[in-house]
Amino acid sequence: MKTLEKLNFPKLENEYLENIIRQLAHQYNVIQIFFTKQQYSEFSCLIINIESNIDAQKLQQSKWVRKVKEHLQVNIAFIFSSKLRHHYSLGSPFLAFYCRESAVIYQNNEFENSIFKAEKWQKFKKRFNEYENNFYHDHDLHAWQIKNLISEGSSNSVFTSYARLVQYDLDYLEELYLGSKSALLSLDERINNLIEYIPDIQKYFVRNNRSKFYLTDLFTKAKEASADDDVIYKEEMYEAVGIAQRSLYFLVEKRLAELKKLIKKGLHESNEAVYEIEKKPENIILDTAIETILEMAEVEEIYLYHQITYGEKTTYYLMLIAVGAGNEKLKLITQSLKSKIDGKHDFVLLSHSRYWIQTNLYQNQSFFSSIIQNEYLIYSSSKYLPEFHWEVPHNPYHADLHFYYKPTKNIALQFFAIANDDKENYQGLEYLFALFFMSFCRTYIFVKTYYLPNYLSNQTLWQLCLYADSDIRKYNSLIEQFWTDFFPYLDKHMTLHHKLSKLKKEEALQMNVIVEKLMYELHNLVIEDGLLSFEQDEPD
Repeated sequence: MKTLEKLNFPKLENEYLENIIRQLAHQYNVIQIFFTKQQYSEFSCLIINIESNIDAQKLQQSKWVRKVKEHLQVNIAFIFSSKLRHHYSLGSPFLAFYCRESAVIYQNNEFENSIFKAEKWQKFKKRFNEYENNFYHDHDLHAWQIKNLISEGSSNSVFTSYARLVQYDLDYLEELYLGSKSALLSLDERINNLIEYIPDIQKYFVRNNRSKFYLTDLFTKAKEASADDDVIYKEEMYEAVGIAQRSLYFLVEKRLAELKKLIKKGLHESNEAVYEIEKKPENIILDTAIETILEMAEVEEIYLYHQITYGEKTTYYLMLIAVGAGNEKLKLITQSLKSKIDGKHDFVLLSHSRYWIQTNLYQNQSFFSSIIQNEYLIYSSSKYLPEFHWEVPHNPYHADLHFYYKPTKNIALQFFAIANDDKENYQGLEYLFALFFMSFCRTYIFVKTYYLPNYLSNQTLWQLCLYADSDIRKYNSLIEQFWTDFFPYLDKHMTLHHKLSKLKKEEALQMNVIVEKLMYELHNLVIEDGLLSFEQDEPD
């Protein structure tokens, strides 16, 4: 075991909490400490396996436990060793996941016989199934009893039975989210406590006031009426109570499925050198993204080089070092991700081969060297991949900037000429607008980062502009107020290319003659032959 002075808990990412845990390990017979960072719940989870039940109960009531939960969003649970093993033997999904081997941040080998180690999924699977089946079996018995009471017209008993069934569902939700039940608390208190972990519960219970709910008050009145040999007639509330109860039931189902998936994944993790190797936190969204990308492209490495949350949406910026993952492939990957992941998450994908990056470092090294870092690496196909031969020193410069800036400016001038024309002849304006936006984004990104992106989607280009300099977000409101979906509109009209025109005056005159002649023919065919009148052809 490491001495007290050498105990460090970098995963906690908080000096105050580290000091408390270090002191606990010194003063009490702490066997193990498990920590899971906030990703699967509103709170990070810190479980402390301790030898004494008395110590566990005393420490659980400490003021600092509540303080840490309130200010650091870390839920701390003390559990003595025998209870941990017993509940695990009953198939507790909460303990199976949050006490997995890879979550261990401290282990006292002096208590070798008391050290808890989760089983492999194939062995634990039977326990989990029994736990799950017990929930469904007893739930069905409760529901069947209520159905009979409704048919008998036993109003008071219906509500008191519903109260017991709601309490039963809350028992499981607390076990699955917190690790233990709060049976001594009122239903109001239990629901309010769970809202921190499951905000959706708020949708199922109308409040009487800040701390109490209409349905729980109805349960209380039914119980009081039964005690006074009175009857309350609220049959019209059966359906509402049933809907609320079934909503809790579905939350239990959802959490069981979520933990099952996490257990199967988490128990296959390794936990090499707990104190020495910092494992990257798990993230279901990123895991889905990586899995999808690997199914569709030959990828060597994936880097999460930037992540930003704006409003309710989180955007992940991923750099793929891959072979054959061009623009069309990236579009397909992006579409697949959107179909698998909810609208609260978005992805900005870049992809280049290792060779292309290496041969273009003269221009792009400032960009790539800043994002191809070990701290951003979230996937690698092999530990033997070669490192880049970076230029040292590297003097970044904007090579060929003239060939990107000048056509962008020319496009803008051309757009203004048409847009501000008194005759309001806007033919082709949408194409110039789309070309300008794409040209602007590529030039802006190049100036800011020394990286000239490919002809990516306009939305991806704009998101790269936001990465290059977040100040440009001030123009987002213009995009949001656009009369139609902005980026699909641009993509629809992306048929031109960002480059200087090579036409000579004589060539332009030839084109002009062709347009004049063809337009004369079309005018005679449509207007002079009476297919359209001038009045119909002109806007209202």
